[in-house]
Amino acid sequence: MASPRIADFVDVDGVAEVRRRLAAIPLEQRRRAAAYSPDLAQIWDVIAENLSEGKLVRPAILLAVANAVGTREDQHEAVLELAVAVEMLHHAFLLHDDVIDHDVVRRGRPNLIARIGEELTAPDATEAERRAVGEAAGILAGDLVLSQAHQCLARLHTSQAVRLRLLDLLQETLQHSIAGELADVGFSRQSLRPSLDDVLAMSQSKTGAYTVRLPLLWALIVIEADVPDGLEDFAAALGLAFQLQDDLLGLFGDPELVGKDPVSDIREGKYTAVMAHASDSPQWAEISTYLGSADLTADDGAHVLALLEASGARRAVEQDLSDALERALRLAGESGPLAQVLHALVLALTERRS
Repeated sequence: MASPRIADFVDVDGVAEVRRRLAAIPLEQRRRAAAYSPDLAQIWDVIAENLSEGKLVRPAILLAVANAVGTREDQHEAVLELAVAVEMLHHAFLLHDDVIDHDVVRRGRPNLIARIGEELTAPDATEAERRAVGEAAGILAGDLVLSQAHQCLARLHTSQAVRLRLLDLLQETLQHSIAGELADVGFSRQSLRPSLDDVLAMSQSKTGAYTVRLPLLWALIVIEADVPDGLEDFAAALGLAFQLQDDLLGLFGDPELVGKDPVSDIREGKYTAVMAHASDSPQWAEISTYLGSADLTADDGAHVLALLEASGARRAVEQDLSDALERALRLAGESGPLAQVLHALVLALTERRS
């Protein structure tokens, strides 16, 4: 029998409807904003362009799990709105991440920071002035999108008991993810090197909590299904695998597919699992002199990547990734009625290239 594929569980029409709603929300908000702030309307224009064009990984997970377990007709609308909300949350994090990381490129083109910084400043503004305006807009845009995620939950067609469980899980997820992001920033700006275990825990909190755990549990809560034993451990393993893949793709992936500067993590001083493994190698003394260098050139970056390869750090993280995926696959097989869809999620992540 062929292994289950995630496409076997995802409602294609449902994903298309989520994308349609993601495109409609900022257009409506832009219409309202234009009445009293043309500058805010411009921010919504950029949000509208970016919000609905993502891969919709998290909505797909939510829809797949709900579909696999079985959604009643009266629950269908709530499932769709939750799928919209989880992508709103993701986009809010991306907007804030770009500010934290001082990035001006997203998916291979100028991001909101770069565009708004250019559009809302005078022609003779300095680069620092454009950056200040753009980053302020990034923070505020992230706040707006996060507020829209909460609006989706507030207006959900479900019982009050279910709504409160969904909101509690959202708050818990925000705590996890923000704690992970805070640790990530701290690790890149401290002289003492964190342990590999600390870095892996940060990775799991930063991304896994909202990329895997949240859509899995939201799907089960909103359709009022039982949460299988071991699902939390599965979510932790797959969430860690997702972040380890991000770390590897960010450094060694195809920039055209990944949509980011391949040396931006080095320039920002990101202390990922790759760096944690490299820190025990003879190459670390030289690697560390480049880490966090704001004026890092493309040639410098290529040299650091070669050093990371020589240190064995890439191979070590690939092994960590393989171990996490193997653990997730084992736990998927122990999850009863969710076994096939969770198995399909692991396979989908194994094949991820961007």
